[in-house]
Amino acid sequence: MTRRSLLKKWLFSIFCGVLTLPVIAFWKSQRYRPPLERRISRVLKPGQFLVEPEFVLFQTPKGPVAVSRTCTHLGCRINFIEEKSIFLCPCHQSKFTKMGKYISGPAKKDLQKFKVKVLENGAGYLVYIPR
Repeated sequence: MTRRSLLKKWLFSIFCGVLTLPVIAFWKSQRYRPPLERRISRVLKPGQFLVEPEFVLFQTPKGPVAVSRTCTHLGCRINFIEEKSIFLCPCHQSKFTKMGKYISGPAKKDLQKFKVKVLENGAGYLVYIPR
């Protein structure tokens, strides 16, 4: 092996390392994204609910529950049918209970529930939506 070929291999190795290190760092990095906070100024009584674009907020005897309106099948915006007390996906007819449990249809997972915090003095709610 000549000095020239050794130098070429060494420089090529450094060049490849310099190019791959940022790619590896990108794959391994996990960026923290804080959840979105939605403030609800309305106070609900047990049995009442509030439909928002991202979720439906229910007031249960155990406390508030926020259920996502995004279908777990393909991400369609689902509707809450008050008469039947179910969520129904308009795209592929997946059905979920009032608390987001899967009933039928192509979706196989339950709907996501969001963390809900009751504001001080009972002035409303703060719903945390993960990103």
